[in-house]
Amino acid sequence: MGLILEYEGKEFLFKKYKIPMLEYRLVKSREEAEKAIDELGAPVAVKAQILTGGRGKMGLVKFSRTKEEALANYDEITSREFDGRPIDLIVIEDGADIKQEVFVSMVYDTTGDVVVLFSAEGGVEIEKLAVEEPEKISRFVIPFDDEIYPYMFAAGVAKQGFSGKVKMKISSIIATLVKMMVKEDLQLAEINPLIITNSEDVVAIDSRIGIDEDAMFRHPERKNWLSAELRDTPSEKDAKDHGLAYVELGGDVGMLSCGAGMGMATADLIEYYGGEPRNFLDVGGGASPEKVENALRVMVTEGGLKSILVNAFGGITRLDDVAKGIIEAKKKYNIDIPMVVRLNGTNQKEGMKILKDAGMDVYLGMEESVEKAVKFAKGEN
Repeated sequence: MGLILEYEGKEFLFKKYKIPMLEYRLVKSREEAEKAIDELGAPVAVKAQILTGGRGKMGLVKFSRTKEEALANYDEITSREFDGRPIDLIVIEDGADIKQEVFVSMVYDTTGDVVVLFSAEGGVEIEKLAVEEPEKISRFVIPFDDEIYPYMFAAGVAKQGFSGKVKMKISSIIATLVKMMVKEDLQLAEINPLIITNSEDVVAIDSRIGIDEDAMFRHPERKNWLSAELRDTPSEKDAKDHGLAYVELGGDVGMLSCGAGMGMATADLIEYYGGEPRNFLDVGGGASPEKVENALRVMVTEGGLKSILVNAFGGITRLDDVAKGIIEAKKKYNIDIPMVVRLNGTNQKEGMKILKDAGMDVYLGMEESVEKAVKFAKGEN
C-alpha cells in the first residue's frame, strides 16, 4: 500500500466524488502561504503534507486565529524535518466551524469485503478509543461486488446518536467512500475528522488514503503525484530507476541477493546471528555485471554500512557476471567496507576465480558467510 498526501486525496479523489470539503491551498513557500492566508482569511489551519497519520499529535497541524499566528505556525512547521526530509509542502485550509468531530475509515478484509469503521468520537484519540471503548465504534462489512447505497449505513450511524439530515449526510459520505475505495483501487480510505458544523453541514477536514501500488497501470497519472516521489528515499528511487528492488531497513549489514526469496532468508539469518540488515536489495535473476555494479553503488551511497554481504545463488544468474560487477563497483566507487561474498551455482568456479584473483575471499556456505558479515559489522575478524 502506498499512502498519498492529504492534499492529493482531496484534490484528485474527494473533488471527483463530490465529498464536501473546506477551501484550501497547497503552498510551497512563505510568500505563497501569506497569499493563501490573505485569500482565505483567518482563522486557518496550517497543515504539513507528509506521508503518515497522527500529524496533529506531532504538532504538524496547527489552528491559527490570525494571519500573524498562521505565519508563525508556517515558519515553525517548515523548520522541521520528517523522515530525513524538510517539510516544505503545506496546506493552508479555511478555519472550521466545528460542532463535533467523527471518524470514518475503511479497508479490505482477507475475503475481499470492505470493512467500514465509524465513530461519533473522531480526532487524535481514535486509537485510544478503539482499545479502551471499542463499543463506541460501529462496524459494517460490505461485500466487494454489492451495490452501495446510503441507507445501508443509516442504522449504524443512528446508533451513534445522529438523526435527521446529519444522519443522512454522514451515511451518504460513507457510501461514497466505499464506492471510491472500489473504483479507484484503494486499500485505505479514512477521514479523521469528518466534522459536523454548527449549521449542520458535514465536511471532510482530512483525507488519509492508501492506494494499491500494484494497480498503478490503471492509474498512470498517479506516477506524477508528489507522493510518488516522497514515498521513496533517494536511494530507493535510484534503485527503482535501475530496475532494482531496494528497501532501507536501518541496520548496518548491507545485503545484496539474487532473488527475493534468497534476500528474505538472508535477512532472517543476519538477525539470527545477532546483526541488523541495512537494506533489502534484490538484483533479480539473470543480473548483468552492470546491474550488480549499480546495486552496490546504491547500497553504499546512504552510508552507515559496517559490512557488505553478497549472497548470490546462480540459477539463470551467471556468477561470473556477478563477480565482474563486484570488482567493477569496488574499483569505481572505492568501496573499502569489509565485504563477504557467497557464490553457489551457475559459473561458480569462474566467478570465484575472478574474485580470488582480485584478492577477495569467497564462501560456498550461506550460514558461514552471513555469520562472517555480522562479525565484520561488530568489528570482529
